[in-house]
Amino acid sequence: MNQPEDIFVSPQTLARMREELEQLAGPGREEMSVRLLRARELGDLKENAEYHAAKDAQGLMEARIRQLEYTIDRAVVREVSESADEVGPGLIVTVKDQYGTEDYLIADSMEEKVEGASTVTPSSPMGRALAGKKLGEKATVEAPRGSFSVEVVGLRPL
Repeated sequence: MNQPEDIFVSPQTLARMREELEQLAGPGREEMSVRLLRARELGDLKENAEYHAAKDAQGLMEARIRQLEYTIDRAVVREVSESADEVGPGLIVTVKDQYGTEDYLIADSMEEKVEGASTVTPSSPMGRALAGKKLGEKATVEAPRGSFSVEVVGLRPL
């Protein structure tokens, strides 16, 4: 089941993506059609900034629809144990450094989002440094602008 094309997401993220896709593919496309029609009515398409802006917005919306379809088609729901005791995908990790504390959501997909937490993937510098760490352990993050240390002070499932 764990194929290279699998994209692990939480149940909440999968539901949010399906809802966004439904909105964009239905009412979103209808609204875009009306916007393009109105812009076309303004005259010469060569010099019609509103038309070009609407076409650009339509292209971005269609790209987002394709991205959502791709991700949803390959989504595998990952449930995280309430008793997880080491850093891994699907967990919100609170780290402490010299400046204070900050929450990070460790996620396989950047589609995962939690208010108040920065999303990082396991392959990012922060994700690599924290992988497998337990409460109270320290990690050294090798970031592009130098390294720094953090301590895991909190761990909870998404």
